Amino acid sequence: MGLKESFEKLFVKSEGIEEEADHVDLDLEGYEEELKEEGVKMYIKIAELTGLYDLRELKKELYAGNILILNISLAKKDKGLVEKVIKDLKMAALDVGGDIAGIADDQVIVAPSGVKIERKKLGAK
Repeated sequence: MGLKESFEKLFVKSEGIEEEADHVDLDLEGYEEELKEEGVKMYIKIAELTGLYDLRELKKELYAGNILILNISLAKKDKGLVEKVIKDLKMAALDVGGDIAGIADDQVIVAPSGVKIERKKLGAK
């Protein structure tokens, strides 16, 4: 089943099915190959920082051109760890011509080359 058919299945109401019973679980990872075929150049990856060993994979994703949304809430107990990881990610972002910014108390976004993170919130005066 293709991506189009899955979305149609989600949004087109079939006769005899009650609204509350309408539920479809989608395995989005199953569509990654199909998306690559459609010219996808970048993914937004969500990650959780749990230790220093996560840094290698995070940098790998950044160098691959993906955007990272990093949850640091579990690692905030170790201030040194968070500082080290943020410093290393900042250096990697600078290396690829990207950007890094905090987007919430426990979240950081890291962008690859060609992406600039706007620090001003929409609607903020």
